Amino acid sequence: MSDNQVAIIGAGATGLAAALWLEDHTSLEYHVFEQQDRAGGKVVTMMDDGFIIEGGADSYLERKVAMTDLIKRVGLYDELVRNEVGQAYILKNGVLYPNPKRTVLGIPTDLDEFMKTDLLSNDGKKELLKEYDKPMAPRVNGDISLGDFFEHRLGKEMVSSLIEPLLGGIYGGNIYELSMKATFPHFLKMEEEGSLLKALEKKQQPEENVKKQGMFLTVKTGLQSVFEAVVKNLKEDRVFFNTQVEEIVKEGDNRYLVCLTNGERKGPYHSVLITTPPQKASQLIPDKKIEQQLQALTATSCATVALTFPDYAIHNPYEGTGFVVARDGDETITACTWTDVKWPHTGKPGKTLMRAYVGKPNQPEIVYENDESITNAVLADLKGIMNCDADPEHVQITRWYEAMPQYKVGHVERVQRLVHDLTATHSGLHVAGAAFEGVGVPDCVKQGNEIAKKIADTVKVT
Repeated sequence: MSDNQVAIIGAGATGLAAALWLEDHTSLEYHVFEQQDRAGGKVVTMMDDGFIIEGGADSYLERKVAMTDLIKRVGLYDELVRNEVGQAYILKNGVLYPNPKRTVLGIPTDLDEFMKTDLLSNDGKKELLKEYDKPMAPRVNGDISLGDFFEHRLGKEMVSSLIEPLLGGIYGGNIYELSMKATFPHFLKMEEEGSLLKALEKKQQPEENVKKQGMFLTVKTGLQSVFEAVVKNLKEDRVFFNTQVEEIVKEGDNRYLVCLTNGERKGPYHSVLITTPPQKASQLIPDKKIEQQLQALTATSCATVALTFPDYAIHNPYEGTGFVVARDGDETITACTWTDVKWPHTGKPGKTLMRAYVGKPNQPEIVYENDESITNAVLADLKGIMNCDADPEHVQITRWYEAMPQYKVGHVERVQRLVHDLTATHSGLHVAGAAFEGVGVPDCVKQGNEIAKKIADTVKVT
């Protein structure tokens, strides 16, 4: 047995990316321990009667190339597809308003175009125009919440009608608690230059007579198939499914044993990478200080609700790919994607597939209700927008309990302290994943690659 074995806890995007990097770039032995019976973690794809249904992330931003590189590596590059471009909407006071053109996260890059929208009142537009002359928003240790920052610069109506519903789809939390420094630090830099509107106007690209392309990519076989392919590209007997880790125990001088719930002990390992959510990770490391630091990284709950209908049962007067919901409304859903329009490969002729999201910030109760209650709440909202003449033929609900990481104000420094203390007291022990540096799948892949390289460099030094 090698003295330089690596243990990886979790076979999600972060853990499997790390394992594949070690496989490709080193001769180190590694073992991946996963308590579920499948690869992918929060990436889960279901095939149902010809439909491809994603229970978690359904795509990724093309500009985040770590994911595309991984897809190439596992031989699925030819399966890549791009989202269809269509009008997106914002549901406010029971009305669907077109998302204004030429905006970045709702912030206009072309004011003349933006002023045509009916989504904002005249007072809201007047407040927006004051942004050019506003002083910098006050910070605490260089940080400020998303809500406070954007409200200071753009006005309260801009936040409630545009910024908050758009950001809610990414982070699923209370934007008056989430950190600008951890999520959109480039906007802080723009403000330091004087004005967000002015900075974005400079970045505006001239309109050209070319067809717009979607910014998101996925694979025809579903995102989970990417991570199933990663497992197939690893050596046999390196990934242990249905295997739950109970504790990581230090043995001797910076060596670790992985203790399983069935009583087995694996190792010793030179390095251990824990990619589970922080609350779970805190239970694995017998160190009170580290445990408290991990537990300070919180998450919210949400659920995705996929519904299929016969085409004749849905009368949708809107041409588009879906909508997000303004946060001050009475709706249960927070967003809805007309999936078979945005991703034609996921559907089948004569059928309609859509996916709704539930679980508002600080109101996670709906996620814990039974399938019937969730379905009825979603249908009630959808019937207020579209005519539905029949019940759905199939409903697939995927619940994510305390799974949406919340990068609260001070998150960057919080993570830096955690990593510093972990390195100082438990050399060779690492934590990574969506809760730390980027919630998207490509962000997790990138973290896995970086930690694997760090581990390999450490082994070379020792």
